[in-house]
Amino acid sequence: MRKRVFSWILTAAMLTAACGLTGCGNKDVETKTETETETEQEVQEPSESETTEGEEAAAGVHTVTFYDSDGTTVLNTAEVEDGATAQEYVPEKEGFHFAGWFATPQLSHKFDFATAITEDTSLFAGFVSYVEDTRSFAIVGSGKSPALMESNWGAVIGEAQTMTKENVEGANVYTITLDLAEGDEFQFAIDSSWSVQRGYGYLNAIEQDGVEYFKNSGGLGDTGVKKANIKVAVAGNYTLTLTTYPGEDTYDTEDPYYTEEGKENFNFNAFDTITWTYNGEAADGGEEYQTDYYIKGAVITGWKDVYTDETKFTEKDGIYTLNIALEEGDEFLFTTLLTTGDSQSVGNEYVRYTNIQESDSASLACVTGTESANMVAVKTGNYTFTYDPATQILQVACQ
Repeated sequence: MRKRVFSWILTAAMLTAACGLTGCGNKDVETKTETETETEQEVQEPSESETTEGEEAAAGVHTVTFYDSDGTTVLNTAEVEDGATAQEYVPEKEGFHFAGWFATPQLSHKFDFATAITEDTSLFAGFVSYVEDTRSFAIVGSGKSPALMESNWGAVIGEAQTMTKENVEGANVYTITLDLAEGDEFQFAIDSSWSVQRGYGYLNAIEQDGVEYFKNSGGLGDTGVKKANIKVAVAGNYTLTLTTYPGEDTYDTEDPYYTEEGKENFNFNAFDTITWTYNGEAADGGEEYQTDYYIKGAVITGWKDVYTDETKFTEKDGIYTLNIALEEGDEFLFTTLLTTGDSQSVGNEYVRYTNIQESDSASLACVTGTESANMVAVKTGNYTFTYDPATQILQVACQ
């Protein structure tokens, strides 16, 4: 390449000298030799490899900007290769505690540092002042594990459900270690009314080594996700940790059901977190339990749990059947009751309109569905419901 450049310069110098003696017009420029033209193009146009490498270098690096909680003050920046992850660091601010990095300036949800960086990214620091939390938290929910079966959706809060507050300087940390069964659902709260509930949206992670340990039991949107039940995907023994920052609690006063008396049911916090450790298999093999199915509806039970022979499915060879009279327009679903020895608890399994197959025109002629997947009786009359828990398919006959 150097020889070609030198050759071009030498040629240009000779042309300039010649023009100075004889004068050069457009015709002279247009009649450059083939060798001169080829040499000039080689100098003016970079090689294909050089262009590609330059473009890849420009596109392969992104800037991650770390902002203070005000959303404008830059605390730090980092260059991250495309597809790589950003490295978390802990900033310091006098008089405040750092509660993590958030993905939005509103601090609505935390940033996951396992996320691949594919564009310039802004992160926002969550700084909070320490306020001692004097509340007592417990696990509330239902399921087949001993603690949650006894909890019965928070009706019982005893020693097995109460979290222990750890002695951690400058932090409010609550822990509980217990067995959880697959399908269990739970949250944390301060009482049986589920005040100050902390649900799925407070989890810092749901996976470990590519395995999903917890699921969202149905909440949508930022508010809904925070208040959604945490559903256990992998049975085992867990240590669950709740970290709270009560000085940052806020209230959803815009909710149409909000009242000052019941405001703790509308309590939210952008900084509280739930972390967990999977300790391995459950301490015991679990107790034997029986599942029974019952109807629950607007007219038939007044939306109350009524456990009678009239509302209960009968079981034969693993298939459950219920014969019952319904009024036209009655909205209903089927719930479960778990029994272990002398203990009973409301289950978290529900049978709804979505358990009817789309191809089952006979069943769909008897009931319609609501947005919440409840069933509605099409006419007044006698109904027969048949449910197979193994396939989770529901069939309906009416007359």
